[in-house]
Amino acid sequence: MMADHASEPQVSCPFCESTDTERESAFGSEISKTQYYCNDCNTVFERIKYDGENPDTGR
Repeated sequence: MMADHASEPQVSCPFCESTDTERESAFGSEISKTQYYCNDCNTVFERIKYDGENPDTGR
């Protein structure tokens, strides 16, 4: 079953500012980061999860 990424925010590439990006991996070099791939400049980059929002901890 494929995951639905439609609810994810649009992510801009930090190198070329393109929004033609896709999530490469749910986890990057650290558990708190997500790995993305830019289709315009062919660069892999990481983004910190939960930017500006508090995660639901269930408490």
